[in-house]
This record gives sequence, C-alpha cells and structure tokens, in this order.
Amino acid sequence: MQSSSESTEIYRILIAVGEPAHLTVLLALSAPLARAQEGRVVPLYVGAGESAPPWLRIPERYQDVVDDPVVLNDTEVGEAVLGYARRLQPDLLLLHWRGRPARGRFLLGRTLDPLIEYAPCDVAVLRVTEAPEAFVQRMESLSQVLVPSGGGPNASRALTLALDLAPQTTVTALRVASPNMGPTAISAQWGILRSVLEPYEDNERVQPEVVLSTSVVNGILQETANDYDMVLIGATGESFVDRLVFGNLPQELAQRVSIPILIVRRCENVPAATWRRMRWRLINVMTQLTTEERIGAYRMVRRGARPDRDYLVMMTLSAGIAALGLLLNNAAIIIGAMLVAPMMDSLVGVGMGIVQGDSALLRLSLRTMLTGTAVVILVSVLIGLLARGGAMTAQMIARITPNLLDLAVALISGAVGGYATAREDVSNALPGVAVAVALVPPLATFGLTAAAAIPEAALGSMLLYLTNLVGVVAAAAIMFLWMGFRPNISERARAQTFRGGLLGTAILGVIVAVLLGVLTFRGLREGAIRGEIDDVLEQHTAILGPRARVADWRAEIGQVIEIKLFVETEEEITTDQVAQMQRALSDRVDRPVALDVTEIRVRRLAPEPPDESRAPPRGPWRPNAKGPMPASMGSRVLSASG
Repeated sequence: MQSSSESTEIYRILIAVGEPAHLTVLLALSAPLARAQEGRVVPLYVGAGESAPPWLRIPERYQDVVDDPVVLNDTEVGEAVLGYARRLQPDLLLLHWRGRPARGRFLLGRTLDPLIEYAPCDVAVLRVTEAPEAFVQRMESLSQVLVPSGGGPNASRALTLALDLAPQTTVTALRVASPNMGPTAISAQWGILRSVLEPYEDNERVQPEVVLSTSVVNGILQETANDYDMVLIGATGESFVDRLVFGNLPQELAQRVSIPILIVRRCENVPAATWRRMRWRLINVMTQLTTEERIGAYRMVRRGARPDRDYLVMMTLSAGIAALGLLLNNAAIIIGAMLVAPMMDSLVGVGMGIVQGDSALLRLSLRTMLTGTAVVILVSVLIGLLARGGAMTAQMIARITPNLLDLAVALISGAVGGYATAREDVSNALPGVAVAVALVPPLATFGLTAAAAIPEAALGSMLLYLTNLVGVVAAAAIMFLWMGFRPNISERARAQTFRGGLLGTAILGVIVAVLLGVLTFRGLREGAIRGEIDDVLEQHTAILGPRARVADWRAEIGQVIEIKLFVETEEEITTDQVAQMQRALSDRVDRPVALDVTEIRVRRLAPEPPDESRAPPRGPWRPNAKGPMPASMGSRVLSASG
C-alpha cells in the first residue's frame, strides 16, 4: 500500500471521520473519486486518546486506494483537522454533516464551518439520511446524479466530481427559470446553461435541463423526484449580506432533499480566500443568539410595535412636553420628552420586519411610526398656534441644521438599540438610546416652525427627523443580521420583503446622506468664512480708529455677505473708514460684502495710579467697588456695500 507521504504530486482526498457511520459513507464516496484520479484517500480521526478506536479499520475492498488511518490526540476536532490539512495539502477535504439546522452564526456546525472557511483545498460536505449500508449500495449502483448549476466555479467543480463518481453515471446539469420570465428569458436560461457546459460538450453523460418554478429550491426539489440517486451542488459565492442571512441554497436543500446531497466548495485564490476569511472573522465578532433568544426578542419587538391606546397617550404627552420645552428653551424638559416617547420601538420593529422578511410586522411597525409622527406634528402645531408670536429659541435653532454627524449619531444609536433589544441583560441602555437619537424634538420643532410659517426651519427639522429614522432602522437591521436573525428565503414573499426593505432603506439613506453632505459642506464653508471675517476684524480694527474696539458682529452669508458690526469708539467713524474695512473684508473672503457699522460712542475714564506710599492697604474685594469703565455717549449707524 502506498504511503500518503511518498509523493507530493499524487491526488489526495482527506476524509475526517468521528464515528463508524462517518467512515462507512465517506469511504464509499471517496474511493471512486480517488480511483478516477489515480489518487489516495487519507482517513483522519481526532480523539482524546492516541490509539485508534477498534472500528477504525479499512475494509478490504477499499485498501487499493486508502492509506492507513491517521490518529490525532486533540480535544479541538476542527482545529486539529484544519492543522493536518495544512500540513498534508490534499486536493479535497471530505466531511460528513448530520444535517441539523444552524444555530446562531453557524451554518453547518461549530466544527464544520471553520473547516469550510479555512481549508487550504477543495471541500465537500456530505449529508446522508439513510443507513450507511444503504448508501454503500447506492454508490455501487449509481446511475443518475443531479447537479444544479448557477454558473460559478463551485458548480463546475461539483459537475467534475459527479462525473468521477462512476463511469456509467448520467449527470443532469439543471437550471431553474421563473415561469414569469417569458419565452425569451427562458431561452436565455438555456443559452447560459449551454455556455456553462461548453467544456463538457463532447461528454454524452452530461445532459442540460431547464425547469420552471417559482423558486430555485422548489425547482430542484421538483426535479429530484425523477429517480435521481444523488445531488451535488456548488456552494454559493454569497456576498457579505447574503452570508449574514444565509440566503444559501445548499443548506436549504440539504435540509429538504431526501436523497444524499454533496455540497462542494472550490479552493479560492489567495485574495478571494483572504477576503472571505475576513468576512467570517467579522461575523464571529458579534454575540450570536440562540433560537430561543431570537424568538424572545422577536416577540418583544412585535409587542412594542403595536399602536395601542397607551402608545397614543404617551406620544401625545411627549409631544406636548417637547413643544413646551422648545418654546421655553429648556434642555431638561426636552430630555424628559425623549424619555417618555415610545417611538423607538416602532423603528426597531421596522428593522426587525425587514430582516425577518415579515411583511406583517413591517406594516404594523410602519403604521405605528406614521401614527406617532402624525400625533407629534399635530400636537406641536396646535401649541405653536396658541403661542403665536414667540421667537425661535436656541433649542429650536439647534434642530434645523442637521449634518453628517447627526447621521453618525443615529447609526450608532440604532445599533445600540438593536443590540439592547435583542439582549435582555443590556436592555437598560434603551432610555439612553432614546435620548441620543432624539426622535420627538425634531418633529415638535417641525410643528412649531410650520405653525410660525418658517418653511426653511421646518424643512431642516424634518430632515433631522428623517436622518434619525433612517439611521436607526438601517443600523438596527444590520445589528439583527449580525446577531443571527435572517429570513426564510425559501418563502418567496419573505425574500421579496427582505430585499425590498433593504433596497428602500438604502435608497432613502443615500438621499438623506446626500442632503446632509450638502448641508455639511455648506456649514464648513460658512464656518471658514466666519473665521476669515473674525481674523480681518481682529487684525484691522485700527482702520476704524486708533482707539476703536469691536464689541460684536453678525454675518448673513449668501452671494453677498451682509455683516453688521458694532464698534465702541471715542472718535467719530467716517464713511471712508467703513469703506476701507469693507474692502479689507471683501478682499479676504473673495466675495462682495455689505457692511453696516453701528458706532457706539464711549468715554473711557482711567485715573492716575496712586503713589505706593499713599495707597490704602489692600483688603477684600467689595461688591460696590467700581473700576475704570467706558461710559456710553450714544450711537450712530454707517453703511458700506459693494
């Protein structure tokens, strides 16, 4: 018998066995593959002892292609198998999967997933539901194999393995088309399939087939009823989001197909493998929820998303508190309104509805959110009409000019909200999230400014609300995906809800981000101009007189910058001096400047300092002590423009 270490060029299949059933089915599958390639099979057992278990014996009918078993003493089975595979560098790693549903981040299991992700070779995972002896007989009389084809390299590798299983096997390459595609589109599916099978056009054992079905899974299940002995399918080259939700055809089929199924993943090039491993590590960073935890979190979100009487009462009260706090310019009152408002629950419900593909929850959450929005606007408009004539306060002004930083706050707050909702032990963080993201105050500002007929301020506050809304929904949805929530994509309606929700959120997010980007750029530009104005006024005050001092200034920045300047001086400021200052400002900011100077005449009194010998003793400061101060002598306004 040839040793597995005699040649580095021989084709090798490494099979990982953990019990007698594994050994039986994996040998029945790997032996014909090795014979077809004139290669060798290397059985590997990882256990607590250094000696091989008594059942680890190679049947005589396989000894022509199977090496002596390798036994490793290790408690971490996955790491041990992966380490040996890296030393051996086989061409194919063959694994057995019991077919149990995934839990949390694991798709095929805690041991199999790292092997599939990190193996330095092609990987194939076998799922068998029948008795091992029945599978052995099936392999000895294998005649028809089904290979669904999506056109990727994994499907091509699955097709090659199917042809190697037995020389008499007929391989059907299948593609599923939607019955709604129309004759032209279905003909295109045939064309795609024939191009995929072009390397096998001279092989009469490969037969193309296109079937019509509402979903890929249902189409394959429909075809497997036609007396196939086995299904080989290539692992999908999923995107990061697909990997999170595992919109994954092989796993779905493996749990629903009654005949044996082999899932094949081809070894990728270094950049692709590196990128996929980075994604895998990123997924593993986040805490993963068990099925029971996900169910509990879903129920809690659904309860919180209902627009019942309590919700309406609390939204009405929080709107009133927020509107009054804004009019009174009182931050503490506004924070109280944030804590009272239950609107955060509906936004988290929208995120959960999208992730689960649950159209009922999505509609319920959207209806609750829109109801709460309407209540806040109505209450704040009524309060604004009753308080007509009040000026905009600083708290209102702070909510009419959002920027990209507000979007960042909303995204982080939404992520915290999603995590805290799913994890009961950190749910006490939700009130802090409500304060951070502030949903009700921007809406109340919108209502107050709309009642006061200030459209620009109303639009700005509504943009801030939309920013918070989109940020919370998007970040909560991503957090739910990251923690293990995902839709059942075999149900077409759920898949459409999931994809449509993601697309809608992404489009709205892009629109909001673009608007915020414009406002942020404008704010930065105006800040730079104000800085230039301040520098000019500080450096060129002497233009207005040797003893002039700038008391205050204000600027309205547009195509023409309008500056109001308040100057304290002991001497009369001339129109020529104002014109010189106006030119200095215009030259620095490179824009036309209209300058209004308010001259504040003052008289400064500064008595001679006393002799040290006659100075009174120093004592404590007294409130009625008076020092030198300017005395106002009146004011006068001068203007320059151009």
